[in-house]
Amino acid sequence: MARHLLLAGASALALISAPSIFGLDAAHAQAQPPKEEQAKLDEIVVVARRSEERLQDVPLSVTGLSAEVLESRTITTGTDLQKLIPTLNVGVSIFGGTQQFSLRGVRTGVVSYLNEAPVDGVLADQMLWDLSSIQAVSGPQGTLFGKNSTGGAVLFVPNRPTDELEGYVEGRLGRFNLREGTAVVNLPVNDMLALRIGARVTKRDGIVNNLTGPDLQAQDHQSLRVSALLKPNDVLTNYTTFNYAHRDDTPYAQISGSGAGTPSCPAALPACVYGPSYANELAAQRARGIRTVSIPLDASQTASPWQLTNVLSGNFGALTAKYIFGYQKNKDRQFTSQLSIPLPVIIGLNQNKTSLQTHELQLLGSAFADRLTWVTGLYSSASDVDNFNSYLLFAPVGTPHNNNTTQQTGGNTTTDSRAVYAQGTYAVTDRLNLTAGARYTEDDVKTAQHGYSPGLKCNLPAALPSVNIATCTQKIAAKTDALTYNLSVDFKASDDLLLYATTRKGYNAGGFNPNINDPDLEVVRPEFITDYEAGLKADWSLAGMPVRTNLSTFYAKYKDIQRTTSLVFDNLIVTGNFNAAEATIYGGQIEVLARPVEPLTLQASYGYLHTKYDSFQNALLGDVTGNKFAQAPKDTLNVSATYRHALPSGELVANVSYAHISKVAFADDNLTTPGNVAPGYGLVDARLDWKKVGGGNVDLGVYVKNATDEEYLLNTTDRTSRFGFDSRLYGDPRTYGVEIRYAF
Repeated sequence: MARHLLLAGASALALISAPSIFGLDAAHAQAQPPKEEQAKLDEIVVVARRSEERLQDVPLSVTGLSAEVLESRTITTGTDLQKLIPTLNVGVSIFGGTQQFSLRGVRTGVVSYLNEAPVDGVLADQMLWDLSSIQAVSGPQGTLFGKNSTGGAVLFVPNRPTDELEGYVEGRLGRFNLREGTAVVNLPVNDMLALRIGARVTKRDGIVNNLTGPDLQAQDHQSLRVSALLKPNDVLTNYTTFNYAHRDDTPYAQISGSGAGTPSCPAALPACVYGPSYANELAAQRARGIRTVSIPLDASQTASPWQLTNVLSGNFGALTAKYIFGYQKNKDRQFTSQLSIPLPVIIGLNQNKTSLQTHELQLLGSAFADRLTWVTGLYSSASDVDNFNSYLLFAPVGTPHNNNTTQQTGGNTTTDSRAVYAQGTYAVTDRLNLTAGARYTEDDVKTAQHGYSPGLKCNLPAALPSVNIATCTQKIAAKTDALTYNLSVDFKASDDLLLYATTRKGYNAGGFNPNINDPDLEVVRPEFITDYEAGLKADWSLAGMPVRTNLSTFYAKYKDIQRTTSLVFDNLIVTGNFNAAEATIYGGQIEVLARPVEPLTLQASYGYLHTKYDSFQNALLGDVTGNKFAQAPKDTLNVSATYRHALPSGELVANVSYAHISKVAFADDNLTTPGNVAPGYGLVDARLDWKKVGGGNVDLGVYVKNATDEEYLLNTTDRTSRFGFDSRLYGDPRTYGVEIRYAF
């Protein structure tokens, strides 16, 4: 299928663009105005291969979003990005404010970076301001990026300090009493040192009305970024960033009772402690709709992530050395109900403390009269995660949430990772390049977990040698390693046409299964993915109109996939995280940019995914082969138009866009659980800016997001068979606002 997509796309492009690219139609070529008189498309610079390059020269599937695009599309949260990046899906966890990126259907191996260091997703979500670009690199990464990934990488690139005194102040007012202020100043201290300091504060009332408690999905965010760029001489450069964020929100409302069928007391419970009120409350929630709930609980969601990064570079002629350091910490807490009714069915407290320290040493150089460019590096990371979860389950009304009434799980997990990698690109000719890279990774993972029933009664399997009942602790350790690679070829057919093909192997480390009563099931093996990608990137013209077309297709074999499922072991059904599945996934994406006339820019992108499991066993559901991957919509579509109109004093910039995401599952068992599947939806956004009002330094803007007030899901969990309800997290309704910005 992937090969057919590539051939079809390449053939169509060749038929359309052959006259202008290869000059096969002399009459057509003579009719075109001189190249310098034609409108040109803006160049996009990316760092997908750890150095600045034109997007059109990079033989990888990369989507680059410039600062101008981020502004014109009013990108304010990570979930907005799935409207612009093909095959990207952003899932919002029901257990907190974290967001999980999925690229090409792979959700367990997408790494986010800020200033070349891995970054916590909660922090990245609050630092979507004063960025120079966001770049999504699809497919397994590792021979160039510090942290190995099987799905891809999302790079958040902040604006660097410059040698000019400049800055801006920006304010935004919007629906639901949104108030937001941003201030950034760039300070050239002297010829060697420049600083850039910025802060943002965002407050918004809740968008879900709560009849018996605080309104939900309210926001109270503060964030700070301080950057320093030091250039003591022509050899050394040191770039430091400090990013800090704090959020004190109310959680997403987990709307229940909205699924198919008549709500009822779960048959799985021998005695429903709520009697008929359970079904009555679920029916009442269904009547209230999705923007009103009744949760008599002081629900809260807080987080305080921060990150320090430092990139020290030395340019020693033909050799460049880089040392990249990153350190981050986060402390988050969520206390909420997993239903939207006034009964304590599932009341959960989730707390996490995390830290991550990374070191990366790179050497980059060239040889053989610059025909060979190479990079080699060492990478290490140390992560530490403390988590605690406490749940009140089907308790009588009025039951307090404490040690005597809740089930508790949690513990500490550490991961030490070490890797060595190298990659080289050899120019066989001026147009043909061959690339080969390899990486060896070792992961050492240790965990100490505990588990208690109400009353602090230890519920760990006492028969396991890894369990100490006296301390109610289960300790497990695992070491895994892998050799992964990247092989590719790219050919510059002309100055404006790049063809490439690549194959890569990626790996995710193994894990654990605490509370499983068998030592053979405690440790989970690593998972591996091998992909094959082909693509082309072309700048061409049609009747004098400049067009950019980037096309890629891929085919991948995914083995030993780690999934939560149920297996039969020793005549017992055990549930845990196992190497339970195999899959063949394939798809493609196309991105088109055109400028019919100089003031008008048109953009469109489309992504296609096929992600059914080849094998997937589940003891409770039977053979669930054929289920689709979670967070893998079959179709993602984005179209937009931007029009610029010069005024006697200033400029008007208008943008209108439409994004469609087809139906998507949020759990891997979705054939027999329709409540795990969210229907497809389309969102319409628009924005109008008046730049340089009166010829001065003030910009004014108005915007609307989700203009048609579409109801759409960011997550959904089907619990009807076990508990009689489902949980649905809905995206924001129609929002709108005004902005004013003063730059100096």
